[in-house]
Amino acid sequence: MSDKRGFSRSRLVRGAAAGAGAALAVGWATQHRLVARTLSTSEEIAAEGLTVPEDCVQHVVDVDDGGRIHVVERGQGPPVVLLHGFMLSGALWAHQLRDLAGHHRVIVPDLRGHGRSVPGTSGFSWVPAPGHVAELRADARMAAAQQGSPGVRRMAADVRAVLATLEVEHALVVGHSMGGMVALQLVHDLEAEELRRRVAGLALVSTTAGPFTRLPGLGGMARVARPVSARAVSLADRLGVSVVASQDLRWWLTRLGFGADAPPPQVRFVEGMHLATPSATVVDLLPSLAMFDLSKWLGSVDLPVLVVVGSHDRLTPPRHALRTAAALAHSELVELPRCGHMPMIERRHEFTRLIEEFAAKID
Repeated sequence: MSDKRGFSRSRLVRGAAAGAGAALAVGWATQHRLVARTLSTSEEIAAEGLTVPEDCVQHVVDVDDGGRIHVVERGQGPPVVLLHGFMLSGALWAHQLRDLAGHHRVIVPDLRGHGRSVPGTSGFSWVPAPGHVAELRADARMAAAQQGSPGVRRMAADVRAVLATLEVEHALVVGHSMGGMVALQLVHDLEAEELRRRVAGLALVSTTAGPFTRLPGLGGMARVARPVSARAVSLADRLGVSVVASQDLRWWLTRLGFGADAPPPQVRFVEGMHLATPSATVVDLLPSLAMFDLSKWLGSVDLPVLVVVGSHDRLTPPRHALRTAAALAHSELVELPRCGHMPMIERRHEFTRLIEEFAAKID
């Protein structure tokens, strides 16, 4: 009798396993068909207006460590500087290069390691002679002092060089996601006189002043992970192994950055920027983003600040915007219903109107 019961249990287990496997296969095939239907041609992306206008003025700004920052510029009037987020590029602002240029001088840099900009000898470090030990110590000091983070400070210094080289004064600096961190770091690091001359106000879009999480020890783990990850990526490159996620996974990860109403060409446009970002940039920057923290300094910001967030932003949820706006002395908070992490694309006209109205207030 016991043998029969054992045989029955075995058949039951095998049947359950087979059923689960079949369900997984059906689920995978279903999601694969869904992703396949989202494939978008360059013509469909262009039809969304997601191409940089051909009449933009092109600049290359040489920075102090030998890096080269690519910048596009369009229009005339009060300056608006647009800073993109992580694994993106200045192309993110394709709509705004059209919509704002009628009344503004729109200046859009590719942050180092993104788009057509290249890092110099410092990479994403803030130490004169980069090296793992020196970088780890610099990271630790900045994290302990809550003064931002080295990689973000390096990019803020590049933006400072762009403003000086292009003789930009009294600009509205708009920062999206990581670009918002760079904008805050820029304001933090500028001397008072230069700050008054260069920056008239800030717009912080889908971003945070840090920290992303209050888990104890996160900064330390991020610092330790960086050299290990860098060696792994270097080894993968030498062996010819791809470190890029599969096509389906890339789609779903990119789709997380959007609200419910985003059409496929918008998602594919952003996915293209993700794919174009060098793996070294991703590895080098992630620890700085993880440990970035200027939250306790926000109360000393003596500038008008517009804070914009989508109600469906999963990457920097509205709680970050609420916390940032509450800490600022002169802030205005706007939450866009059903919008995700990409309001400049998802809510093109509403977002442009917000920027134009805020720029008029600070002019």
